[in-house]
Amino acid sequence: MESKYKSQIKAIERLRELLVWVFIVVGALLIFISFMSIPTEAQTITRGFGLSLVPAGIVTLILSRYASSITEMLLRETVEKTIRDRLLVDMQRLDSIVSNGFETVDERVKQGIDQIEHDMQGISPLFSAASKLGLDNVHLTRGLALSYFNWFLAEEAQKAIRGEPARVWIVATSIKGLLEATSEHFDGQRLMERIVDSGCNLRIMMTNPNVANFRGEQEQRAEGEIPNDIKMNISYLKRINVQRDQIRFYKGTPTVFAIATTDRMLLNPYPYQTQAFRSFSLVVHKTLNPNSDIFHQYLLYHFEEPWENTETISPDYWKDS
Repeated sequence: MESKYKSQIKAIERLRELLVWVFIVVGALLIFISFMSIPTEAQTITRGFGLSLVPAGIVTLILSRYASSITEMLLRETVEKTIRDRLLVDMQRLDSIVSNGFETVDERVKQGIDQIEHDMQGISPLFSAASKLGLDNVHLTRGLALSYFNWFLAEEAQKAIRGEPARVWIVATSIKGLLEATSEHFDGQRLMERIVDSGCNLRIMMTNPNVANFRGEQEQRAEGEIPNDIKMNISYLKRINVQRDQIRFYKGTPTVFAIATTDRMLLNPYPYQTQAFRSFSLVVHKTLNPNSDIFHQYLLYHFEEPWENTETISPDYWKDS
């Protein structure tokens, strides 16, 4: 399936590059034709269209060679829309200029090209940084991010069922915001049951109930409310066959609610004075350079090391839950 996906991507890339070359060649031909013995008005129009197509095509070709697939799609949409809008504006201007002469055509086309280049210079650093760091998507709330992330979690369960390496690691205060989240494209409890049944590598790290009230005060919640949530949710996890050694308590409140699969990660920061699920979320992916992306940074310091520095839930607490 992965090779088929890659071949489709390559086919799309070749088609896109062919279309860019068509833009460049057609633009060059129009410029060449404009220097032939044709009426002055036709020369001006032909040269204007040529000058609109060639630089935009060249800029698109250069940027697409060095951007990731995500960057390419974003740049392509931006360039296509910019070219389309610019050509539409130029056509409208040409209609009004016909009656007044063609003296200003070249200047206005040049202004359009300058504007395209200016726009590209503004967006390319942002897209380049996002690609390098592995940024996949940004969402205003955790609920929206979970709806988007649902596919990656379901795919991880399928990988485990097929006998492939798969993991779902979760860092949360009480995991309530995940289990109780429901929408058109996400059902927290049903998905958790599917993950457990798949047999994938499951880790759930929650706040130690002894310190959970500190977070409750920040969220204006009643004393004991979060510890009770933790106990209640552990009781649920026991019922769906989550094992005691798959859950650990960390002696501190988390700074970021997070879920990690083998190649994707959802990160949802905790604001000081409200619940994290109301806050924005990032979805990042693993890149080829583990020293320069967000995924590996959080995998080590938010999942692996904290897990090793905590203890499994005590048998007494497990029994009482």
